[in-house]
Parts: sequence; C-alpha cells; structure tokens
Amino acid sequence: MTAPPRPRRPGPRPEDLADGPFPDRGPRLPALDAEITAVLTEECAALDEGEHTRWLDLLDPAFRYEIPVPLLREDPELPRHSGTAVLFEATKRVLELKLGRTGLLQAWSDRPAVTTRHFLGPVRVFGTPAPEVVRADANLLVTGARGVEHAVLVTAARQDLLRECRGRRTLLRRRVLIDVEVATHEQLSVIF
Repeated sequence: MTAPPRPRRPGPRPEDLADGPFPDRGPRLPALDAEITAVLTEECAALDEGEHTRWLDLLDPAFRYEIPVPLLREDPELPRHSGTAVLFEATKRVLELKLGRTGLLQAWSDRPAVTTRHFLGPVRVFGTPAPEVVRADANLLVTGARGVEHAVLVTAARQDLLRECRGRRTLLRRRVLIDVEVATHEQLSVIF
C-alpha cells in the first residue's frame, strides 16, 4: 500500500515577505513594467505634492520601509549594503505618525515644509515567491529644499515589493540602497 500524497506546501503569504531578508529577483516580468511604473509614478507625485494621505493610502497595512547601512568595500564583488543593519526602518503606522504631525501648528520644525522632487529611473519588474507580489527595481534621484540654505540631493537604488489585492497594487515593502557611504540627517529625513 502506498502512502497518500503529501499536501503541497503553499508558497509564502504576502505578509511574510514584509519581514526577513529582502527576496531575490525572480523571473523578469517585462509585461508589467508599464503598469508598475504608473503606480510608482503616482506614488512619487503624491509625495512631491505633499498629499500624504493619498501616499499613505498606497501603502499596504503590512508595509515596511528600510534603509540598510551602506558598507565601504574595496572588493566590488562584496555587497555594498548590510543585510542586517539599518539606518532607518519604519512601518506604515510610524510613517502615519511622522506625516500626520506636519499639519499641526506645533510642528514648527517642519515649517516651511521641505519641497521634494522624485526622479524615477526605468522600472524593471520581477516575480517573487508569492504569486500576488512583484518586485520592482529602479534608480531614483531625490531632491529636497527648504529655504535658502537647506538643500538635499541623493541618489539611490530603490527596491519595492508591490502586492495585488482586489485589483489594486499597494506597496508592501521598500528597501532604499543609498549611494553614499555616510548618510546625513537631511538625506535620511527624505522619504524615498
């Protein structure tokens, strides 16, 4: 007598990809490049236009944002960013608190507000272990200015996980690989 077939182990749930190591690139999905570029363009516009509620609405409830520590390496084969240590990490709730206080009268340190501009490079889409989640990689230039003497210019590689749920794409996770060895406070205060 043969044993009954073992049930197939399901793939990871989308929420599982919000924690732990960032998933490697899966198969290239060029047919989704235009759709995902449109989602990320609207997301950048919401940030640049100061529409924080609209931007937060694009985030999945399990959203995680992280900026790994850059590593100064002589060997170009070694990773340029830490796989474990982060300069900044936040959940959707933390970002709601951060952005929610900018509209308050008591938020004097945020007045005048920083004017940001996000310049998104070409977006490449890849599969992930969860079928309803895709990975989007793009280069990004972000500028920020407040007043005459406060200006920020930073480039980064941005890696996003986007989840499809009920016909809508939301940001599940964002990893920002900044192109400097020592990030300044001003650079880290910008939402990439």
